[in-house]
Amino acid sequence: MRVSNRFLYYQLVKDIGKSTEKLFDLNGQISSGKRVTKPSDDPLGLSRVLIYRTELNSFDQFKKTINFANGWLARIDSICADVDDLLGRASELAVQQASATASQDTRAGAAQEIREIRGMLIGHANSKYADKYLFGGTMTQTRPFLNADVELWQDDVDTTAADHAGAVANLGGAASAGDRYINTNDGNIYEYDGAAWQVSTAASEGISAVVSDEGELYIYSGGQWLSQYQGNDETFSVKIGKDDVVETNIPGNDLFKHPTGNIFMSLMKLEKALLDNDPDAIRDQLPALEDAGKVLSNKLAKVGAVVNRMDHTESVIQRSEVDTIQSASDIEDLDYAYALTQLKNQQTIYEAALKSASLITSMSLVDFV
Repeated sequence: MRVSNRFLYYQLVKDIGKSTEKLFDLNGQISSGKRVTKPSDDPLGLSRVLIYRTELNSFDQFKKTINFANGWLARIDSICADVDDLLGRASELAVQQASATASQDTRAGAAQEIREIRGMLIGHANSKYADKYLFGGTMTQTRPFLNADVELWQDDVDTTAADHAGAVANLGGAASAGDRYINTNDGNIYEYDGAAWQVSTAASEGISAVVSDEGELYIYSGGQWLSQYQGNDETFSVKIGKDDVVETNIPGNDLFKHPTGNIFMSLMKLEKALLDNDPDAIRDQLPALEDAGKVLSNKLAKVGAVVNRMDHTESVIQRSEVDTIQSASDIEDLDYAYALTQLKNQQTIYEAALKSASLITSMSLVDFV
């Protein structure tokens, strides 16, 4: 086979170029610590590595979600613990002031303390975490609870309506003497005297009344009647795993105004009984306070169960993360001992190629004349 000088030089340059490229690739792998740096290095392996990286990103997101949810629930747990202490103090005051040894003055002083306790509980019920209200249901940007002044608390009303006709319709089509309703247009409380509706209480800032057909306390504030609870009954959930979702909030009316243990109403009734110097009415609130404590304990148990579940899920994620990192490392990370051996071999090949090329290109017919 006849080999021209042009072809000879072309082949030499090509072979040396291949050796240089292999040296460059090996040096890049050693510098980066990665065996696979581009798809052509290992197409199948790189596709698996990308899957592992996607899983690792999801693990990071789940851990962030769990961390936020843990902070949210830790805040709820702390608030509930303090609420429990305040309820305990309220029960203690009720027991003391229900006794025959208590006087009107001591009960008035206890009423003031209950008023302060209610204020602290309203503060807890309107607490925030990460600039979101904890107890407003899904209405996290709306202040959930309004406070009511017991001294402005009116007798219960039967319903709310825009006018007398609406009130009669809500009452079943006929009004009886003593029926009462809140007029949502003018804000007044009306009472039926057997012949006509009369203004019982004129609208004024801060007055409140329980609406019987709703079982809800309404407060006149800013020129309108508002429910004490401004949130909703909805819960929201967070995803802490691929198929794992947990509820992390407790709507305020489910904690502070639960039907079987209404914390705010029990304390308002207790404060009123203390102001009225009524030992029997004070004594009547002891079971209600106990029921409120039970509701609180049940909610605390729920919070604890969710926290335990998230702790378990987090530990599972951490173990899965270690396994996934190892699997990705087995594919893309470099075996340094093997790479250095390959680099040494390739260096020898490269040097030999250069030596061979120098010998071949230095030959001339003149050398044999």
